[in-house]
Amino acid sequence: MATTSTLWDRLRYTLYAPVYDPIVRRLDAGRRRSLALADLQPGERVLIPGCGTGLDFAHLPPEAEVVAGDVAPGMIRAARAEADRLGSVVEVRRLDAHALDLPDASFDVVLLHLLLAVVPDPEAAIGEAARVLRPGGRVAVFDKFLPDGERPSIRRRLAGAVTRIVATDLNRQLGPLLDGTGLGLEHREPALFGGLFEAALLRKPLAAPHA
Repeated sequence: MATTSTLWDRLRYTLYAPVYDPIVRRLDAGRRRSLALADLQPGERVLIPGCGTGLDFAHLPPEAEVVAGDVAPGMIRAARAEADRLGSVVEVRRLDAHALDLPDASFDVVLLHLLLAVVPDPEAAIGEAARVLRPGGRVAVFDKFLPDGERPSIRRRLAGAVTRIVATDLNRQLGPLLDGTGLGLEHREPALFGGLFEAALLRKPLAAPHA
């Protein structure tokens, strides 16, 4: 059964879908940087939970096998239309990033673009990304974060209280979200707006060899 938070996300992002692209397309430089870090290879299976309207699709190599999804019906419709427009072979379906209806160790790369700052439970979302990754697989992250270990200023806390209602949390930290996932942080860098947005690459360790 859907939680209250999930129902709210489905409603608000369906309402946002018609105006989403003109706003979020301004962040494409960060999206492209994250994809460069991911270094997608021909034939790899790629998962995009929280794909929104499909703005990642235009930047993916045509050889990639892509499954993408969202929890909001309006976003799913827009993403399917974008895949059709591009002629991309992308499977677009309903996906809840908190509880992916997908097998363990079934993807080479997961793209978490503008997701961890908006989902109600980012720990669950990144845990699910780790679960569906194959050993050695990568997670490419592009989102807004407060630097690890830093306390938000009063101004940032006040701004965050407003933005959480509308769409996003300004004060989540990437490092603590990785605790217990088994994912290693290979690289992170400022991406946009003076470091408010970051791009990062995470990796799932290779399975330990059998004795």
